[in-house]
Amino acid sequence: MKKPHYSTAARQDLVGILQYIACDKPGAPVAWVEKVEAKCLLLASQPDIGELRSQLGTDVRCNFVGRYVIFHRKHGDTVEILRVIPGDRNITKL
Repeated sequence: MKKPHYSTAARQDLVGILQYIACDKPGAPVAWVEKVEAKCLLLASQPDIGELRSQLGTDVRCNFVGRYVIFHRKHGDTVEILRVIPGDRNITKL
């Protein structure tokens, strides 16, 4: 199975989200990481799923995990995970 490539910004997003979740529910971050990783693996094997968001860049698509949005795009023979942000955040300001 293909593995996704996480951008530096996406990795930073994930760390911030994990820290935020851990403040309220110390045991929850592990389960959340597993959900995100499962979705990213799906995206790596099926990169054309998700809504096309061309206003954010060439071939940028989005998918959801709970209230978070994963932005990704095909990059050669892999999928690049660009950002993972809360759905209520203004994406045009990123």
